[in-house]
Amino acid sequence: MKRDYYEVLGVSKSATPEELKKAFKRLAIKYHPDKNPGNKEAENKFKEAAEAYEVLNDPQKRTTYDQFGHQGVNSNFGHTGFNDVNINDIFNNIFGGDEIFGDIFGDIFGSSRRRPPRGRNIQIALELSLEEAVFGKSVEIKLPNNGKKVEVNIPPGVDIGNKIRLTGEGEQSQYGGENGDLYIVINLKKHSFFEREGNNLYCEVPLRLDQALIGDDIEIPTLTKKILLKIPPETQTGKVFKIKDKGAGSLHGRTQGDLFVRVVVETPTNLSSKDKKEMMNIFSNIVENYPEHKSYLDQLNKKFDD
Repeated sequence: MKRDYYEVLGVSKSATPEELKKAFKRLAIKYHPDKNPGNKEAENKFKEAAEAYEVLNDPQKRTTYDQFGHQGVNSNFGHTGFNDVNINDIFNNIFGGDEIFGDIFGDIFGSSRRRPPRGRNIQIALELSLEEAVFGKSVEIKLPNNGKKVEVNIPPGVDIGNKIRLTGEGEQSQYGGENGDLYIVINLKKHSFFEREGNNLYCEVPLRLDQALIGDDIEIPTLTKKILLKIPPETQTGKVFKIKDKGAGSLHGRTQGDLFVRVVVETPTNLSSKDKKEMMNIFSNIVENYPEHKSYLDQLNKKFDD
């Protein structure tokens, strides 16, 4: 569970912007990875402090945080916070050209090792179809900072939340440093058949009552074509069939997921009186062939007839 941001920085809820800056600078100098090489705990504390300062130093985010806590705010890098972000990117995204950036590096390394701050990173969303995400594609996007069009190769197997980094395509530095980077965050459109969980695909298929009773070969979708699925006689609604290797591939191409098909028995509608009478005659002779229904009635009667 995340710690309270005020607690992380060691300040009160009434802390001024200057007090926030001073508190973060103290923690950043203490826990910066370059002063604590190989110390994962120090790196995590640094990132935790950076995330807290990024929120509390923004008046709008701070107001939202005070009202709704962690659920009300999102970091510049999404709901995962700064855990997977480069240390230098944290400085660039929070401070840009803020003098605290140079102050901290001056205190850590001495004035001779100060570096001009990079430009801010930019993050945009890209919505793909499931097929595009699974098989990959080349897309042209317009950069939000300068309107330039660039070609981006989407690798096969990307999933919702994955990020593609374009180095140097973020905002320009105002102080002669390197450009920031552009992060493209993958979103997926709703699919007409499938839901995706990792490399596996799930779909639900209606099954006619006669198909469930007698059995049949039914057509089901995959990502590339229709295939036949054998339905055995007396198939119950909710039965799940696993079709191996018909799911989605992984981002690195090492594994292929499976397709899980759940069948739902459909009751016929708009029956004529004659149809209903004929069906009543048929089903009245097989009442004892419903073991789950019989078990349910037995338990019900036992509970309320005692």
